[in-house]
Amino acid sequence: MQEFPVDNFLGAAVRLLEYIEYQDSNYSREERIENLCYAYEKAAHHFAQERQQTLLKADPKRLQASLQTIVGMVVYSWTKVSKELMADLSIHYTYTLVLDDSRDDPHPQMLTYFDDLQSGREQKHPWWILVNEHFPNVLRHFGPFCSLNLIRSTLDFFEGCWIEQYNFPGYHGSFDYPGFLRRINGLGHCVGASLWPKDQFDEQVLFREITSAVAQMENWMVWVNDLLSFYKEYDDPRDQTSLVKNYVTTYGITLGEALEKLIEDTLLSSKQMMAVFADKDPQLKETITRFMHGYVTWHLCDNRYRLKEIYLRAKTMDTEDARAFTRFREQAAKVGAVEASEWVKFTVVDAVEAQKAAKKHKCLSGGKVAPQCLFSRFALSWWQNGLVLCGIVLLLTSMHLPLPLLFGTSASRGHWHDISNNISNTLSSLRITANP
Repeated sequence: MQEFPVDNFLGAAVRLLEYIEYQDSNYSREERIENLCYAYEKAAHHFAQERQQTLLKADPKRLQASLQTIVGMVVYSWTKVSKELMADLSIHYTYTLVLDDSRDDPHPQMLTYFDDLQSGREQKHPWWILVNEHFPNVLRHFGPFCSLNLIRSTLDFFEGCWIEQYNFPGYHGSFDYPGFLRRINGLGHCVGASLWPKDQFDEQVLFREITSAVAQMENWMVWVNDLLSFYKEYDDPRDQTSLVKNYVTTYGITLGEALEKLIEDTLLSSKQMMAVFADKDPQLKETITRFMHGYVTWHLCDNRYRLKEIYLRAKTMDTEDARAFTRFREQAAKVGAVEASEWVKFTVVDAVEAQKAAKKHKCLSGGKVAPQCLFSRFALSWWQNGLVLCGIVLLLTSMHLPLPLLFGTSASRGHWHDISNNISNTLSSLRITANP
């Protein structure tokens, strides 16, 4: 494989930052950490739920990394929305990143997709089950037009991930294929529409502006992502159908020429983004500018994109672009390089284990629930249960404990914990495990 074209990359990154007049002043450090904490905590608890864990079946470490990455993206870029919307979007976009990293074939579980949709039945694909359940939490923040964009773009994204399962870069001469695939799996319309919550923007009054923003964001967001993730994807075997590499196959050009095409498109889109909204609604323009700056800060600082490696390399180079990139990255790090330990106080795995412990404790010491929980530990037939119950009642009454206390709500947690353990030990010693 060719050596990474660091000079071309640095030049493109610097032009991008200059064109968007990059200077991220979206938050104070305290505000950034506060928003990160809120969005992360709610999203982590969501993914720690038993249903999510059962259906998603994501690798815990990968899920944790995906969640932290997405919370950073949302908080850094959606700077003016409520904390609640930040959290709900963090959950939604984490689902998309989990799907993007998945290698499961969706075909068998999509055979009845439309029939189930039309009939109001639960989908077969576990990802759709969970995304559909969470969607109302996201859509409640938006008007109908923006909501439709979010739904449609999410559906497109699923299809794009499906296509990528085949690692198909397109046929030679199919010049439309790379753009087609990147548009449907880029979530550009979903992102572009989710910038306009109804508590801040009237989508009917600003319909033309919002429509234009969605259109412009479709390409700007995905091309900036492709440019700034080019380094991390350069030698990653899981990213062999990136936009740049698909250009190589379909256009029959070199990797360097494909990168130049992406650079030209990204810079042109950045110029258009700045020019189109320069004289539009001030609040709308500010939202777009803050998003662009925050989105770039996130890429420059998030470990997923490994741009700190490029920064360290640039510091050793004596070129104008290297020096400019170094300054920009240090500027971004000053506001955006927040250690995870400052806002990740527990992992999803921690939350899962805590819920299991709480459930077990409730089972052992939950008043009227206790007898039921005791029997659930053993595979007994109905007559064995009856005999055991009689034995338990005799045992407990011999301890001079009144029956209302034994089976009523007044039993203390300590009583039930001790009683539960004694009974469990007794049953275990008798080896009562048969279930004829």
